Amino acid sequence: MWTKWVTIHESYGLPRAAHECRKYLEHQGIRVKLSGRARRSVFLYTLQVPQEQKERAISLLSRCKKQLRDG
Repeated sequence: MWTKWVTIHESYGLPRAAHECRKYLEHQGIRVKLSGRARRSVFLYTLQVPQEQKERAISLLSRCKKQLRDG
């Protein structure tokens, strides 16, 4: 069966935030795909999760971003 992936986060530049969020979500039991591609001279990183895990992943992602901001 095919898995429909949805994008829950996009970041530009260095991949630190995207990698931290990916590790956090995987630790919480969420399947995650991280892909990066170059747009002109800037890299775009997208974090994708299966559609059935989207709601939980979004709430966990906001918690992860808050932890990254607070240090």
